[in-house]
Amino acid sequence: MSIAFDSDVTLTCEIAFDSDPLDSSQSYTDVSSFLRGFKTTRGRASNLTQFQPGSAVIQLDNSDNRFSPNQTTHYYDSTNNRSKVQPLKRIRIKAAYSGTTYTLFTGFVESFPVSYAGQGADSVTNIRAVDLFKLLNNATLDSVGWKLGTSILGETTRLAFGQQQELSSVRVANILNSFGYTDQTISTGQLQVQTQPTTDTLLAALQAVERAENGTFFIAANGNATFRDRNFRLTNTTTSQATFGQGSGELNYSDIVTSFDDTKIRNTILMTRTGGSQQSAVSDSSVQRFGTHSRSETGRLNIQDSDVLSIAKQKVVENDIPQTTVRQLKFRPQTNTSLWPKALGLDIGSFVETKVTTPSGTIETYELFIENIIHSVDSKTKTWTWQIGLSPAETGAWQIGVSKLGIDTNISYT
Repeated sequence: MSIAFDSDVTLTCEIAFDSDPLDSSQSYTDVSSFLRGFKTTRGRASNLTQFQPGSAVIQLDNSDNRFSPNQTTHYYDSTNNRSKVQPLKRIRIKAAYSGTTYTLFTGFVESFPVSYAGQGADSVTNIRAVDLFKLLNNATLDSVGWKLGTSILGETTRLAFGQQQELSSVRVANILNSFGYTDQTISTGQLQVQTQPTTDTLLAALQAVERAENGTFFIAANGNATFRDRNFRLTNTTTSQATFGQGSGELNYSDIVTSFDDTKIRNTILMTRTGGSQQSAVSDSSVQRFGTHSRSETGRLNIQDSDVLSIAKQKVVENDIPQTTVRQLKFRPQTNTSLWPKALGLDIGSFVETKVTTPSGTIETYELFIENIIHSVDSKTKTWTWQIGLSPAETGAWQIGVSKLGIDTNISYT
């Protein structure tokens, strides 16, 4: 049964003790009444870095020893004579506000470390969990397929993975389906990809497809393996999903950290696909102003050099001039209930607007994409911190006449 965080929000924590990790239908056990707090971390540092495995630390009351792997009273499989407290069980955290339930994290338990404070007077388990990225990194393309029907992992029927030249989104779906993971949100890709080495891990293979498309691949809060094509962000910057600021009608933040530096400039891009010639894109004006900031990639999965050149040009257009980055926005949702739907509902890739009031009274406005999300919750002290990191939405390739104030006009990629 869900527990009240405060008068507005309830929390639910569930563990699928009775299911295997990749069962298409999970049987969850509600452990909410034992929840003391949690911290979830998901996303990447910026649009120029790779997505990292999402993680969570979830503290549960263990005063009756029910989450100890060695006990035989709670969550025990008497048929097989073993505890159901096992690694890689699925776990999820949900929150409900004003009649709507939001999922904040879905992943797999890595461990159930148990501590006994006060010489056994109290006990907690700080469950460590990670999202699907870990499982994808544990298998290779030539070893995919967990089970069909009632077959056992690695013993009987294996779902084969076949390759051919195909659309990037088709490749992503094929890899996930081969692995037996059906929770997917996949947008239609724009580019074709060639075959991949079967010794690649599934994660490496999926991230190679992500790079070939110049899209994004991450695990959403609800656990869906999410693939977005190269145009997704460019075509999803028309309506902001939230406006953060200190003005009337805006959603107040408690802290903001911005940066404006040279670390994210990319004005010289060199790329080579497997079987192709090196393609280069250079912003001469940026090189003249800031010097050379180069990036080189080889072994790309694209099927033709023109696709590689298009991506190289896209990356230069996105990153050839420095832009203000909002590295961190912090919120205390319980201080303003209007924040709850945003804190609970916005996910990686959401398009938002942030307004900063300067000491002189002027207002700076930034249009941004959410790149990372952290929830830190203490059920006992009733404190909740929501933190997001963002990248400029101007990193979509802007067309002449519609670029943002203060940002150089660029011709869009083709």
